Amino acid sequence: MPITHRKIVPPVMIGLCTFAIACAPPAKDMSQPEGLPSGSYEDFTPEQLVRVFNIRESEVPVRDMPRWAPPTNVVVVVPEEWDVREERMAFLQAVAPGVELIPVRDQRDAVDRGVLADAQVVMGLGCSASTVAVVGPDIRWIQSGSVGVDRCFTNGADAPATNAFLQENAILVTSIRSMTASASAQHSLTLILSLIGGMDIHLDRQRDHVWGRAITDVVKDANLDREFQDNTLLLIGLGSIGTEVGRLAHALGMRVIATRNTRAEGPEFVQYVGLSDEMYTLASEADVVFASVPMTADTEGMFDAKFFDSMKETAYFVSVVRPPVINWDDLKAALASEAIAGYGTDDLPQQDFELWDMPRVVMTPHVSDYSNRYRDNQFLLYRENLRRYIAGERMLNVVDLTRGY
Repeated sequence: MPITHRKIVPPVMIGLCTFAIACAPPAKDMSQPEGLPSGSYEDFTPEQLVRVFNIRESEVPVRDMPRWAPPTNVVVVVPEEWDVREERMAFLQAVAPGVELIPVRDQRDAVDRGVLADAQVVMGLGCSASTVAVVGPDIRWIQSGSVGVDRCFTNGADAPATNAFLQENAILVTSIRSMTASASAQHSLTLILSLIGGMDIHLDRQRDHVWGRAITDVVKDANLDREFQDNTLLLIGLGSIGTEVGRLAHALGMRVIATRNTRAEGPEFVQYVGLSDEMYTLASEADVVFASVPMTADTEGMFDAKFFDSMKETAYFVSVVRPPVINWDDLKAALASEAIAGYGTDDLPQQDFELWDMPRVVMTPHVSDYSNRYRDNQFLLYRENLRRYIAGERMLNVVDLTRGY
């Protein structure tokens, strides 16, 4: 029986890998991703950016999309880095000669200064109802500063009207998808390894001054300390984060299987890829299930009692999905009844303290994408998309306003 303890302790973060060391060229299946060029992040070429981060390009050049025209003014959010705004603006200005770039601290600053009324492009505000409410009629392109864009579609009562506005006005929306995949995947692997190694239990014992080495008090839990080669990892969602989690887990010796919504194929390190309707069957094989699917009308509540019942009692469920994708009552019931061994998450309903206090739950407060490279990577995508927009080329990470991602 799993050991019960009193409180949840966030995992100790493992050191984030740096890409600054040059690596060998990637295999076609991207199982060994290319490292970043040495030196400044400004050394990237457009081709390297797309290849290293495995970013998707639009099929249609932006010049062939409705309402496109080279912009004359662009509002750019420079959040907590206001003291380096001149450096950030110079980085963007290099690909936008003649375009007025207007740095703002946040949405309130932009509204107070009245710079959104004439903006044709906004970078960093997202596409929520609050953004749509304050932009002017000339807006043509919104570059979100986030990976998730669910506020444009399903998150909040105003989301349907927001989505309708974006579609009716042919406003292009792009995200920073893939730019934080490495940090998110490394953080996710930390959650997985914390559960397998019982770090939450050991940290509680450390706090209680229990050495836990003697035969009488050593942790006896059949769900702990399985060697990596004895674990099967199921990836629900084979996007940029899921793929990188799978690559890292495979490098540790785990068997990796996956499901995806579009096609039954994946990189070489994934032993088997099934479609969505195979999710329950594959869950019965997994020792760890990792979920990284977008928040859409189709995925809302998809992880429910039926899914948890399909998992092994010794298996862990780990997710970086938006909260509405999970049926939280069903998850708590599965944990309470020991139908699953534990849960790791980077996002959950903040006031659900019952879940916070359950045993074998490891949580972090929606910080998986934070890293020392977060802003650099964000502005890398900003600059390349700005260059492409001005030139009328194919854009990166275009959001499908009908599908939700």
